Amino acid sequence: MSSFHQLADIPVHNEEIGKIQMLAGENNMVLWGKIDAGSHVPNHSHPNEQITWLVKGKLRYVLSTGEDTVCEAGTVITIPGGIEHEVWYTEDCEIVEFFSPPRTDLWPVSAENPYGV
Repeated sequence: MSSFHQLADIPVHNEEIGKIQMLAGENNMVLWGKIDAGSHVPNHSHPNEQITWLVKGKLRYVLSTGEDTVCEAGTVITIPGGIEHEVWYTEDCEIVEFFSPPRTDLWPVSAENPYGV
């Protein structure tokens, strides 16, 4: 498997909330998303540490820690594993998310196929 990838070559997953691309290594994963305004990710948690970078748009993030924040482009959110969180996308958004370890519950990931398809 090559260590070098072009984002344009990574398969696009058409999901209910928008278009998602991902790349996984053995210990971490990155997800690029173009999320549609009005989308909602219900309250959930996972054991994976998560970092979300809001590149474009506006969203509202609610964490079980009591934090409830409207975020604009440039915001970076860190979420420890096990913390419940919920997201409302109030505008079309572009996000980059990092997970460690990889979120194999989202897509099957294997050493033979780092794109999760």
